[in-house]
Amino acid sequence: PIREEAGLILAQMARIELFWIFLDDFYSVEALKKLNLEGFDWSSRHAGGQTILVRHVRNTLGQPAEKFVDGLETLDWLIRSGASIEQTCTRGEFSFGWTDLPDVPPVSLQVEGLNAISFARALQKKMRETLEHWKDEEAFLAKVLESLAEAFTQSGPNAAGPRVSIHEGIAELWETSLAAKD
Repeated sequence: PIREEAGLILAQMARIELFWIFLDDFYSVEALKKLNLEGFDWSSRHAGGQTILVRHVRNTLGQPAEKFVDGLETLDWLIRSGASIEQTCTRGEFSFGWTDLPDVPPVSLQVEGLNAISFARALQKKMRETLEHWKDEEAFLAKVLESLAEAFTQSGPNAAGPRVSIHEGIAELWETSLAAKD
C-alpha cells in the first residue's frame, strides 16, 4: 500500500510538472486536456509566484498575434477547469519586449499582488503609453478582460456550482446515454 501510494504521488508530480511545461511552451488546449489532471490544485502557482492565469496570459503575449485566439481558448478552458481569476501572484516581475526591435521600449510590470484582471489591465495601460508598438497585444488584453468578465457572469448565483475533473470516457458515456433517451 505505501509503495502504491508513493507511485501515485510521483505520477501526480509528473503530471503537475508536465502541466507547467505545456503551459509555458504554449501547447494546445487539446494537449493540456490529455493530461490527467484529476485532483490538480488549480490554486497552485508557478515557481516564480505567478498564478496559472497570469502565467498563461504572459506566455500568450510571447506568441505571434495569430496565436492569440488559441491563447483565449486555453484561457477559457483553464477558468472552466478551476483556475481562479481572483487569486493573486505572490512575487515576480513581467518584462516584455522585442529583441529584434531595440527601438521599441519594453513593458515592465511588478506582478506581486496582481490577479488576472489587475495584471491584464495594468499591462494594457502600460502598452497604451506607446500603443503604436503594441496594438495587437493591447487588443488581445482587451479580449482577455472580456473573457474574464464572461467567466464571472457564468459563475454567478445562477451557475451550476464548482466543477470537477472527470475522465473523458465518462463524459462520452453520459452523452451517449442522454442521446439514447431522446
